[in-house]
Parts: sequence; C-alpha cells; structure tokens
Amino acid sequence: MEIIIVHSTLAIFAVVLGLVILLRQKGTSTHRQMGRVWTTVLVIVGSTAIFIQEITPGQYSYIHLLIPFTLASLVYSIWAIRKFKITNNVRYRNAHVFSMIGVYVGGLVVAGAFTLMPGRIFHQLLFG
Repeated sequence: MEIIIVHSTLAIFAVVLGLVILLRQKGTSTHRQMGRVWTTVLVIVGSTAIFIQEITPGQYSYIHLLIPFTLASLVYSIWAIRKFKITNNVRYRNAHVFSMIGVYVGGLVVAGAFTLMPGRIFHQLLFG
C-alpha cells in the first residue's frame, strides 16, 4: 500500500507541476529546472507503477501499457531538446513540445482517468 501512496502523491504533484510548466514561458532557466524535476518525478511515478498490481495480484492491467509509453517519451523528449540546442532545428523543438504534451496527457491525465474506473482504489476512495 505504501507504494501506491508514493505513486499517487507524486503523480498528483506531477499533474500540478506539469500544468505550471505548460503555462509558463518556455526556454528559461526556471522552465529547465522545473522540467528536470518533473521528468525525475515522472520516472519515479512510472517506476513505482510497475509494482502496483492491486486488482489482479501478480498480473499487469491495461493501464500498465502507459509505463513504457511514458518512459520512452521522456527519453525522446530529452533527446529532441538536446538535439535542438545543437542544431537549432525547429523540428526538434517541436518534437520536444509535442512529446512532453503527449506525456502529460497520456501518462498523467489518461492514466489518472483510468484510476477512477470501478474496482480501482481511487474509485473506492472518491465514490465509496
């Protein structure tokens, strides 16, 4: 149960921090620092999700398919922004932007919506 608390607390933090990052000016040192924290938090969230198997003990559910998507997208996003810094090619910056938005929506918003399905812990906590 502790892993679920760590996972969900960091996921909620990532939703809030991600929204702040998306709404603030891009490319600043603050953006980069918050982005590093956000990425680190998401790696921890994705890593802890591997160990959560409450509904079907010993088995993964469909929501676990978002783990490799999230982790691979983070790696791709970091690669893209580093490539942009070297080449100044706008397509790499755009790849970074769209990939990070995809991680936010897919890895946090969609995954969060799945946690509200009947039979899941958050559904029980919120709806009884």
